[in-house]
Amino acid sequence: MALFFAYPLWAILERSVSGLEGLTLARYLKALTAPAYLEAWRNSLVFATASTLIAAFGGVFVAYWTAGLPLRPKRFLLSLYAIPISLSGLVVAFGFIVLLGRNGVVNQLFAAVGLPRFELYSWIGLLLVFPFYNIPLFALALIPLLESLGRDLLEAARASGATPLQAWVRVLLPNLMPGVLAGSAIVFAGMMGAFGTALALTGFAKNLLSLQIYSLVAESTFDLPQAAALAALLMASTGIGLYLLSLWERRVRR
Repeated sequence: MALFFAYPLWAILERSVSGLEGLTLARYLKALTAPAYLEAWRNSLVFATASTLIAAFGGVFVAYWTAGLPLRPKRFLLSLYAIPISLSGLVVAFGFIVLLGRNGVVNQLFAAVGLPRFELYSWIGLLLVFPFYNIPLFALALIPLLESLGRDLLEAARASGATPLQAWVRVLLPNLMPGVLAGSAIVFAGMMGAFGTALALTGFAKNLLSLQIYSLVAESTFDLPQAAALAALLMASTGIGLYLLSLWERRVRR
């Protein structure tokens, strides 16, 4: 913890406030006032929140369907769900470029039948790509909980006269909420720092905080102290989001 967490964190914070004349908060002031950085911060928060909601919605249904399968196909699917999580973001990005890029297989088929091309290099494209990781991750987190609950809750609710929607909303989801919030925390933290896949798909066309940090350490605008301030802002924003989710989870468990 000291070597791989505490020391790097201290180094980032120390670099972000160090100046020629001593300590300074000028870089944090710039991070919170410069239009480009504010836009990147807002985009990262919106993108992470939207990605988390998509993953939660898809992950709950994938987990529910998988948990009800016989043991052999369930084990096979669980092994498949682990594959996207282990793949490099660049590999996944280039796979989607081959499939849905401007000259990808799907867009060639769309063009052949007169349909408009799908724009992969957009916010919608990014929101389409990241569920490839996040939905299986969410499902893997929820399947053990669903297996322990079983389908008895839904069957009991239906036997008591509840409609399928009422059984889901009033019976199953409240019991799944601790797992849903735990999965949301994992996805939200990952999406706040989303980098490799976003960079490969859009370059710097989409303004995210992680890409702003990268541009400050790898481009001609090299400014490591400002990058450290943005990194601290990114960590603080992620930490606040995780804290709010943890408060919600505690409230649900009571």
